[in-house]
Amino acid sequence: MSDKRAHIEIVSLPKYAQADPKFVVSGLCELGDGFFSSNGIPHRHDFYTVYWIKKGQLINTIDTVTHAVKKNTLFFLAPGQVHKMEFSDRIEGYMIAFQDAFMCLKDQAATLMGINSSLFFNNQFSSVITLNPEQEKDFEMVVHMMMKEVQQQEADYETAFHGLLRYFLVLASRIKGSSMLAAPEQHATHNSSLFLQFKNLIEEKYVTLKNVSDYAAILYIKPVLLNEISKQLSGVTAGEHIRNRVILEAQRYLYNTDLSAKEIAYKLGFEDPHYFSRFFKKYTNQTPSEFKEASRASA
Repeated sequence: MSDKRAHIEIVSLPKYAQADPKFVVSGLCELGDGFFSSNGIPHRHDFYTVYWIKKGQLINTIDTVTHAVKKNTLFFLAPGQVHKMEFSDRIEGYMIAFQDAFMCLKDQAATLMGINSSLFFNNQFSSVITLNPEQEKDFEMVVHMMMKEVQQQEADYETAFHGLLRYFLVLASRIKGSSMLAAPEQHATHNSSLFLQFKNLIEEKYVTLKNVSDYAAILYIKPVLLNEISKQLSGVTAGEHIRNRVILEAQRYLYNTDLSAKEIAYKLGFEDPHYFSRFFKKYTNQTPSEFKEASRASA
């Protein structure tokens, strides 16, 4: 099997960046071959991405969920999500992309209304939003102002773009029905910051650390408190977040590569492949091979 798929490509933002490697706003057609060459192939971004499909239609697979995306649709990608777009028609629209550092993780307003909102993070990818004509006008105005700031690069254009991006995400959160827009009290803000740190730690360490106590120790809090904060802010415990992240990565490899369950187990830090298979079945009600067969059949 010389053509065995064993890797999932990681695409970095500078591949698309016109001027500044920290953020991009562009028409899809203007992104050129660097953009279109990655499509039809499962890949990850190491940055946050918002696509707005203005015209045309495509089949969009994010992790293992497939959506038929039609005109005037927004969809949102967090770093690390495995993503494949298959065009079935001429596509027109925009891509907005930015690195997490650009959104200032210490900026609580940006955190709550932007990258840590349910637009980018949810248990099953569901942030696909269809705009009505009135909403379309508002988003069109914001995107055009973003593009103007990037093209002209006048004084403090990064600050202006940052504000416009936050406004764009607020508008999208309102449509999605986000409940995260109210200004939190001080203790809630602190808890939100801890929860975001926890989520970021999972992304860094889920292969090697799989117990709540490991993450609580890094954050200098008790495991029971980490579970309470997680339950309060997301509806699920810290342990569930860790397990869900491991299972999601396993599903990504099962769906997008030809690796065996044993190979995936070792990739994900399991010393015993049989334990991995039992773990996977316990939380998905399918063995790895059953998941692979069922997901590819449905696609």
